[in-house]
Parts: sequence; structure tokens; C-alpha cells
Amino acid sequence: MGERYDRRSGLYERHWAPVLAPTALRLLDLAAPWLPPDGEDRTVLDVGTGTGTLVLAAALRWPAADVVGMDLSKGMLSVARAAARDLPRPPRLLEGAADAIPLPEASVDLALSSFVLQLVPDRPAAMREIRRVLRPGAAFAYVTWLDRDRPFAPDDAFDEAVLDLDIDEPEETEPHRAGDVASPRAALAQLRRAGFAAVGARVETLEHAWTPEDYLDFKFAYDEEALMADLTAAQRRRLGVLARRHLARLTAADYRWRADVVFAWGRRPG
Repeated sequence: MGERYDRRSGLYERHWAPVLAPTALRLLDLAAPWLPPDGEDRTVLDVGTGTGTLVLAAALRWPAADVVGMDLSKGMLSVARAAARDLPRPPRLLEGAADAIPLPEASVDLALSSFVLQLVPDRPAAMREIRRVLRPGAAFAYVTWLDRDRPFAPDDAFDEAVLDLDIDEPEETEPHRAGDVASPRAALAQLRRAGFAAVGARVETLEHAWTPEDYLDFKFAYDEEALMADLTAAQRRRLGVLARRHLARLTAADYRWRADVVFAWGRRPG
């Protein structure tokens, strides 16, 4: 997984991070009551910091805090470091896995994570490790996908274009990962089993308004990596023509993507 994001860090920053950012940043509003207004004498950890959306915003929101971002991918951390250079107090950025956080036990006052706990191999192990680094009474909050598909017309239109191209699509081997959260109740149960108390969870909606060109650029440059690698230049051009033909039949409202997410939180007892 780390190698995949090393390779795609720049593309992630351009095509995917802006889609996730507004929803990820809601975590800061959720967590704000748990810290002093400026974060003085507190340590804030972002688990799976990626290209830095959450950790950079946390460093600005709590300028007196020690803000730490951690990620498995060197490439993603490189993008985050470049973006952090001009901050008054840049966050510390560390390489590490969610189930092996390079921080001492009971050293963190608030842990956050956005759109990462679906990617880890073992979500309960990651949660136990996050609890380990929290001080007694400190809180952890995360957001990730709810395992509930909503139809999205541009996806269907693009798939129709691939069918029109009449090719054999490559089979992608996905790394083992924990997957999306089944329900808010499941999120609560996992937090309790990992040793958290005062747990809570709720479902919210991520919304993003694509344009036809932005969506097609996303599909070609980022989302369909395996497919594009398997096509010739001529086939890619042909697919672009077919996809635009299908996408042109849609309305502006069809391009507003809505996906269900789960926000969940808890505290280390003590």
C-alpha cells in the first residue's frame, strides 16, 4: 500500500485530496471542544496524514500545539512537507504505520484520522495502537467510508464507454485492507473492543460537484490506473471520444457526487 501511494502521491494531491478535504476537515470542528483554543501544551496526531490536508489545517487551527502527522508513504509525506514549509509552526511529519506508531505510550492529547482506516490491513490493531499513544482521557476521532453504494451516473456512463471499446479489462490485485465500515453500530463496537470509552458515531454525507472534464481527467489520470496502463495510445484516445459521448448525455445535477461516510470517536479510559 505504501508503494502504491509513493507512486501516486502527486496525482492523489491533484485529483483526490480536494474531493476528500472538506469532509476530512469537519474532524477539526468535531474535536475543537476537546482542546484549548490554541492547543497550548497539547500534542495532536494525524494518523495517515497523506498529502497533509488535515495536519496542515490542524497546525493552523491550534498554533500552540505540537502537531504531528504520520504516514506509511514517503511520497505522500514529501508532498505534505513541501506544503508545510511556509506555515508559522510546521507540523512534525513522521514515517510509520497505523499499527506501529513511532511515538511513546500516552504521549498524545488528540488523535485524528481521515479516510485511512479503510485502507489498513487490520483496523482493530490500528485502533489499539492509537489508544496506546493517547494519554488517559484523551480522544480519538476518525472519518471513513460507510459500506453503502449510491449510484453515480458518470460512473455508469464511463463504464458504458469501456464496454463500447470492446476490450478485455485487466484484473487488478487489491492489497488486503480492512474495508469500509458496515454501520455506525459496527464503528462503535470496534472502538469498544479496542479499549475506547465514551464512544460515538454518526453518518454524514460527502458531496463533490464534478465537471465533465474534471471527472474525465480524474478517471484517466488517477482512478483507472490499471486500465490505462493496459491500453494503447490509440485505445485511450478512442475511449476518451466514447466517454465524452456518454457523459454529454448527463445534466449538471448528475455530476454532484454524494457518498455516505461515518464519523466515529472515543476516549482512552483514565
